[in-house]
Amino acid sequence: MKIMTILSAVEAIESKLIEIRRKIHENPELGFEEFETSKLICNKLDELGISFISEIAKTGVVGKIKGKNEGKSIMIRADMDALPLNEDSELTYKSKTPNKMHACGHDSHIACLLGAAEILNNLKDEFNGTVYLLFQPAEEGPRGAKPMIKEGAIGDPENPFIDAALALHITNDHEIGKIGIANGPFTGSADEFNITIFGKGGHGSKPHKAVDPVFIASQAYVMVEAFLSRYVDPMEPHVFTIGKIEGGDRQNIISEICRMKGTLRTLNKELRTDLKQKIPHLIKGIAENLGGRAEVKINEGYSVGYNDTYLANLVRQTMSDVYSSDLIIEAPAQLGAEDFYEFGLDGKVPVCMFWLYGKNQEKGLTAPNHSNYFDFDEKALTIGTTILTSTVIKFLSD
Repeated sequence: MKIMTILSAVEAIESKLIEIRRKIHENPELGFEEFETSKLICNKLDELGISFISEIAKTGVVGKIKGKNEGKSIMIRADMDALPLNEDSELTYKSKTPNKMHACGHDSHIACLLGAAEILNNLKDEFNGTVYLLFQPAEEGPRGAKPMIKEGAIGDPENPFIDAALALHITNDHEIGKIGIANGPFTGSADEFNITIFGKGGHGSKPHKAVDPVFIASQAYVMVEAFLSRYVDPMEPHVFTIGKIEGGDRQNIISEICRMKGTLRTLNKELRTDLKQKIPHLIKGIAENLGGRAEVKINEGYSVGYNDTYLANLVRQTMSDVYSSDLIIEAPAQLGAEDFYEFGLDGKVPVCMFWLYGKNQEKGLTAPNHSNYFDFDEKALTIGTTILTSTVIKFLSD
């Protein structure tokens, strides 16, 4: 099967990809609320004659394309949810819903997967094996991957029916036409810390008669950062950030309670486990020594995202065959997290994600993900669809 034939087939549906992407962009829905988006996906799969199961984890959809004979199986995943963000651009296809926006490009992910579905379905008599098309809700925080796994989207977690999983993510980090890929660590873990400091209330003029939880909270945060600077290898990526502090009622009252919310991110499984034990212990000790008490609850978030080397090399080979090896960027790992890697089932399933770059300086398309002005060069839709489709064919043919 000629790779350039796939490129021609994708280019022929470019206008359709743009139309799908723009329709979804205009009608963003938040995590586990993607009912209209899910309906659009189901309608498109119906039109293509692709079998599917819907309402997995509320709004998730899984399509299935069987090749001419039995063989390996691979899943392609796209996330569907938008962000609670108001779109401030002047695009003709800007969000029609206040405070909801596809600011992370999930609309493009859906369009690319539906495009790949169409091409692969047309080619199903030319390859062996099975392709699963997974549309996931709630990537942006509510975490839709695990509920989909729990409801059987990829079979028994102890014995999944997929042999590999592939995904892309749009970003404006580099110019249109390029992709980013890496072996091994690619995205960070993300665990949420909920810290409550208990003190003793009193008058602001008499701190010696009270136990100030706001003071304890500030000392705890500073000391955690100091501890990390001396405990963790400075060459080991990690970050602990407090993003929210709440405490007190007015300027002259020492409150009883101060609350903090934060995130811990690493690229190392062992370090992640270690710090989730040591940071709470440190915070509790500081609170006790200053006369208060601390409770630390950790909501376990996304795992460290590891790209399988074999799959990453297939993506590289595809990009080289269709476009040019000069357009491949060996992307450094980042501490932003991704729900996609949960489908790896902690190493049971090889998984791989690549960055699809959409920046176009001349057109002013430079805003980063999660910006109120995020948009990208829609030529990326053709590139993303082609790389997904061709990599799947390579995997099934290998």
